[in-house]
Amino acid sequence: MKKSLFIFFSICIGQLSAQDIHLSQFFASDHLLNPAKIGDFEGDYRFTANYRNQWREIQGKPLSTYIVSFDKAFHYYSHEIDAGIMVARDEFTGLNLATTKILLSAAYGYTTESGHNFRLGIQPGLVFRQTNLSGQTFPSQWDYDQGEFNKPQNNENSINPSIMEFDIDLGLQWSKTFGKSVIKIGYAANHLNMPKDSYFNQYKDRLRIRHVTNAQLDFKATEKITLQPKLLWMWTTKANDMVAGTNVKINLANKTLNSISVGAYYRHGVARNADAAIPFLGFGIKKFDLGFSYDVNISTLSTDVKRRSAFEVSLIYTGASSKPKIKTLPCDRY
Repeated sequence: MKKSLFIFFSICIGQLSAQDIHLSQFFASDHLLNPAKIGDFEGDYRFTANYRNQWREIQGKPLSTYIVSFDKAFHYYSHEIDAGIMVARDEFTGLNLATTKILLSAAYGYTTESGHNFRLGIQPGLVFRQTNLSGQTFPSQWDYDQGEFNKPQNNENSINPSIMEFDIDLGLQWSKTFGKSVIKIGYAANHLNMPKDSYFNQYKDRLRIRHVTNAQLDFKATEKITLQPKLLWMWTTKANDMVAGTNVKINLANKTLNSISVGAYYRHGVARNADAAIPFLGFGIKKFDLGFSYDVNISTLSTDVKRRSAFEVSLIYTGASSKPKIKTLPCDRY
């Protein structure tokens, strides 16, 4: 176990870069999933909050993720213009790393006469990364006689404790209703400008473009039960991630508790190894949607962390829609 931790932290220190923010409940944060999904909801506006805590079992120092976002839809006949903002923060106490993102979003949607809905979104913003060098260790501090890091000074002068970078994402989505089913398919390209992603003063590599595809289907099996299969697939240079599963939504005849959703998801590194099994439980409470999930680690790392991995919670509030569902034409009476 100690050897595994030493290798793990040594690799992270050597790179001094942070992973992209990701969620198991990818369907509960449209800002993070695809900028084309800004405004893609039944209502005038929406507040979203997400929290994720993982890797607590590794020396009791977890990676925590906090996300809050807001978007508003503006409808004009078959056209729609949407705007939003997302603030996200990633904290890894194990290495004293913190990433803060402030991203603005804009989207345009158009529905054809045949019912095809096309959406385009763009998401520019700033990314701030910080680290505390005094709380980290470097090769110069390794004492071979003692077999541990024990020198107080790291003598590093080529590393910045903080960096700021501009980032931009672009997304597309198509959706259509077929009888009792609604299908949505989207694609997003993150980090289009390939920003710097290193604390070192001298750097050569930049953050690679991350491709994100997602698909979801809402099928109304009965008056009370809706099946909601969902798929996420992300890939970048020599790395990929897939999450797939289904929610079963049970609609209730209750003014307070509108619905209960249960689901199960599976994360897998395509062509690599299994990662996690993810049970999900959700509640529709008036205009709120509350979701809970827990990643059960089934990868080779599970032998060290006792099959525990990550806890996640999401909260969405959707304002009422002022868009009329039935159009009427006034006529004179004679």
